[in-house]
Amino acid sequence: MKAMRSLFLLMMVVWAARGQELEIRVVYDNTSARPGQVLEDWGYSAVVTFRSHRMLFDSGTKPELFLENLKKLGVAPETIHAAMISHEHGDHRNGVFKLFPLHRKLPIYFLDSFEKPAWDEAEKIAMKPVRVQGQREILPGMWTTGTVEGSPNEQALAVETSNGIVMMVGCSHPGIVKLVETVQRQRGQDSIRLLIGGFHMFQQQAPQIKAQIDALKKLKVRAVRPAHCTGELAHGLFRQAWGSDYAQAGAGNVIRLE
Repeated sequence: MKAMRSLFLLMMVVWAARGQELEIRVVYDNTSARPGQVLEDWGYSAVVTFRSHRMLFDSGTKPELFLENLKKLGVAPETIHAAMISHEHGDHRNGVFKLFPLHRKLPIYFLDSFEKPAWDEAEKIAMKPVRVQGQREILPGMWTTGTVEGSPNEQALAVETSNGIVMMVGCSHPGIVKLVETVQRQRGQDSIRLLIGGFHMFQQQAPQIKAQIDALKKLKVRAVRPAHCTGELAHGLFRQAWGSDYAQAGAGNVIRLE
């Protein structure tokens, strides 16, 4: 136990020396932070690197574009240590079926509740995803919530940084407030350092969006990076509410946190 703790502390020192603890590379989003270079499309994907461990979260809609953007962002498939797919919809899972043949040792985490087509697609390429039900630590300091009930169910990613939880969501079908509450309860925290991903508000009206913004403020969400299915109206309202602590995610964006 002492040896493991010493190794963990050494890793923290190394990362601190680099001045960077966590990095998020947005691979796939409805908007692009580098227009004409990293292309935008409906869907979401990001690569999260935390203290030398690298997680792929979701994999976009078009497999070829996903792989192209991954390459443009300098992420080689074999450098990814694990992948989790937030929910079963194609705009979040399609790319992983083209990635897996390039890295057949990659552990991939599906919710146990994913419907049959996702499992059939995996079987075609001899992929055997890990079935997730409850919360679990996938990589050091990187947790899945496990199943959060919605239509469909989803899992979110919580990263335990030294300055608070960084939380990533795919499409927030269960509701963004419910997902944040779940992470805070599971991780024993009363705030969120950064909330990034699809908030699923593109079909909602201002009163409904504002009510969720108020709830997120009460939950002490300190910064937001809405993406994908959030919607233009919601983007404007989040910008008003968070000011300089708001920014779009955007394909091609590289977010670094110390």
